[in-house]
Amino acid sequence: MAARKPVPTSTVLIIDVGTSSVKAVLFDQNGRTLRSADAPVATSSPQPGWAEQDPAIWWKATADAVRALKITTQPIAITLTGSMQNVILLGREGASLRPALLYSDARVTDAEIAALKAQLPKDFEARIGNRAEPALCLFRLDWLLNHEGGTMARVERVLFGAKDAMIHRMTGRAVVDPTCATTTGLLNLAARHWDATILAAIGMSPAILPDILDADALAGPLLPEPAAALGLAPGIPVYVGAGDGGATAWGTASEQHDRPHAYLGTTGWIAATMPYAVAKPPRDAYTLAAPVGTDVIVISPFLAAGLAIDWYAAIANKPVAELYAAAEKHDAHPPGALFLPYLIGERAPFSDRAVRGAFFGLDRDQAPEALAYAVLEGLAHAIRDNLDALPIAPKTIALAGGVAGSLTVARLIADVTGARVTVPSASRIVTAFGAFRIIAPIIGLTPPTNGKAKRGGGGDETVVKPRAERAARAARRFAAYRQAAGHARALASALDPVL
Repeated sequence: MAARKPVPTSTVLIIDVGTSSVKAVLFDQNGRTLRSADAPVATSSPQPGWAEQDPAIWWKATADAVRALKITTQPIAITLTGSMQNVILLGREGASLRPALLYSDARVTDAEIAALKAQLPKDFEARIGNRAEPALCLFRLDWLLNHEGGTMARVERVLFGAKDAMIHRMTGRAVVDPTCATTTGLLNLAARHWDATILAAIGMSPAILPDILDADALAGPLLPEPAAALGLAPGIPVYVGAGDGGATAWGTASEQHDRPHAYLGTTGWIAATMPYAVAKPPRDAYTLAAPVGTDVIVISPFLAAGLAIDWYAAIANKPVAELYAAAEKHDAHPPGALFLPYLIGERAPFSDRAVRGAFFGLDRDQAPEALAYAVLEGLAHAIRDNLDALPIAPKTIALAGGVAGSLTVARLIADVTGARVTVPSASRIVTAFGAFRIIAPIIGLTPPTNGKAKRGGGGDETVVKPRAERAARAARRFAAYRQAAGHARALASALDPVL
């Protein structure tokens, strides 16, 4: 008779509030994944270019995902991670006053952005450590002030992270971690506090802003009502956690200065951790405060990663998993088609809300599966394009996110960047694992080591090396990708259906 596995003495619950789903993951005290569950989240677009989600839907998905874990032994701690750069308005009773405006929302016009920039301090970019680009939360806050003044007059608190809305629901506390706070355009990056000069320039009271706390700080105990909704006992400590960019850095062990990570979820980015003095912000890439400590994370984000393959799967009327498998077969003899993933504009390495995606080199003999390969190759090119915006030349890149489940993507990234690519076996929950690693020392656990057996949520990692025989092809096609991107940007106004 086989021996029964010992029951873990301590567990930690991580909640990852993403753009397309909420993931709940239960880890044991050694960082091994015990169980995980997902609940979907939908985005609404009331008008073209708008992107909204109702925080009530986040909460329902959170409750559904946590209950699906069927937790019997109460966790010793809860922490969260999730999407950043959202605008969430809370009223007097703590309820959301309207759907949250997501990071991908592009309702603010260029004229409105220019008008607000004229009001900002001349050294605005130096204060926030970043360029004054359209995705900063303060531009959407200004839009709300100008277009929904009645709603804004009722605001008691503004939150900026999806996970922070859930923390408020769970503890009644309004908090934000340094990484997420950086994305607002209101944080003085060097000092790591809300910038009084910027707030005065736009007429915003600091009283409505959340408290900035390190990701390993305690937000508060889990309150009785939300505990009942989650199927948990009240009083469990809830920690601040980190926005997804910060948590993924810790989940891939790329808080180390020589190991950047690439993330391919609904959106994508490549990021590296370094001292503030090395980053020398502001720069064209984002510079985010690390979730703990004094380092910064230089991150170059692009808008369409999993979004691109999901879009193509809908067009081709085929499941994503089937397209991944078909792309794997096409890797031996790659098709000539080239894909630009600018389906909703682009954010980095250039900011252009008007540019749109394209296929080049189409051939009547190309099957849908061949174009799926081209889409994945386009994501690899986007990673390389954004890597060039960082002040590093890495030998290794850690890959995470749902799209990382396709090793074809890892091979293409290795080929086009010339770096080794490591893929954790649990790549889909690597952001949750990062949130675990951040709080482990605070709650008396030994954080997992950075060795193979522990990275990425307790599983081995796959190492993909660049293929020497593909180097010339990869270089030639990446040059074509950049040239095609220039053509796409030049044609954007001519192709605008509204003009």
